[in-house]
Amino acid sequence: MGMLGRKRQLALCLLLLTAQAWAEEAAPAEGSQPKTVIKLPLKLKAAAPDAHKAEPAKPAAPAAEHKTEAKPAAKAEVKPEAKHAEAKPAEAKQAESKPPEKMEPAVKMAPPPTAKNLSEPSPEVHAPVKKRRAAKPKRKAVPVEHGDAHLASEAQQVRSVVNAIVEANARYMKSHDKAYFERFAEHQSPRATVVTCSDSRVQTNSFHGDAVNDLFMVRDIGNQLATAEGSVEYGVRHLHTPLLIIIGHAACGAIKAASGDYGGLEPAIRKELATIDIPKGIDPTNGALLNVNNQVETAIMTFAGEVEGGKLAVLGAFYDFRNDLKQGYGKLVITNLNGETDPAKIREMTRAGQFFKYSFMK
Repeated sequence: MGMLGRKRQLALCLLLLTAQAWAEEAAPAEGSQPKTVIKLPLKLKAAAPDAHKAEPAKPAAPAAEHKTEAKPAAKAEVKPEAKHAEAKPAEAKQAESKPPEKMEPAVKMAPPPTAKNLSEPSPEVHAPVKKRRAAKPKRKAVPVEHGDAHLASEAQQVRSVVNAIVEANARYMKSHDKAYFERFAEHQSPRATVVTCSDSRVQTNSFHGDAVNDLFMVRDIGNQLATAEGSVEYGVRHLHTPLLIIIGHAACGAIKAASGDYGGLEPAIRKELATIDIPKGIDPTNGALLNVNNQVETAIMTFAGEVEGGKLAVLGAFYDFRNDLKQGYGKLVITNLNGETDPAKIREMTRAGQFFKYSFMK
């Protein structure tokens, strides 16, 4: 063969080698994936794009070199992605099968109750039953006269008070014989006319051991003469008592009302409060003491004949069951004697027995 024949054989060999290289590139080895797989829209981690950017693009290699480098490149780039794609369903499946996490409560629960006897009601059930039974309105079911439930309680209260009074009277009768009652069975002979307040806390046994036939008692709100003048006059001029005592007391409701606005009270009560002459807003204790002095002055002027004749002494006192004057709880304090209000002079007059000497007399 000549030169021309050798050239043809060389060209034919090159053509066969090129065709073989193309065939190997078109049919990759089993188990490998074509390089174009990396162009699929797979979700890669955030670090994957940076890794691709960091690696510079390699220039195209000859056919022989491309054969040897294609396999590692495909293995290095494709396999982690494939593993990541396969791991996602596994992780999702594991997350679905994993039971929910148990959180510890902030407050520890009490231990479960012990076994109970089911033949009897438990305390949790029994207690409310008792409460409901106690709250049953049994009294409402009973018909009350006039349909007033409050009337029954008031009647019970009245009955108890009546029984107490009757029992006290029975004890009083046992402590006194027949001769005691015969002394005043036909007439009364008191030694003093006493004007005091209607307040239930002010009673004769608080300042007199046995007031029977000894004190002619007159009571009204505010221990005043104007609203009970007839009763006071009967004691002074008909029973001829040589002593007229005006007794005020601590925490007097009439004094408190008279020193304030009592326009909303009933007309009869307003009429009695109007004759109590004290300033508005005055301290209750000072108001009570001032009212006693005013009543003593009114009595001296009303019974001027008896006063000037030395037949009547007018005494003012304060029953201090609250110890407002700091001389003792429940003490009867003399605050006015015949118009004299100075405590030192009152002591001198009482020690000297000058009960019929008046302050306006010289």
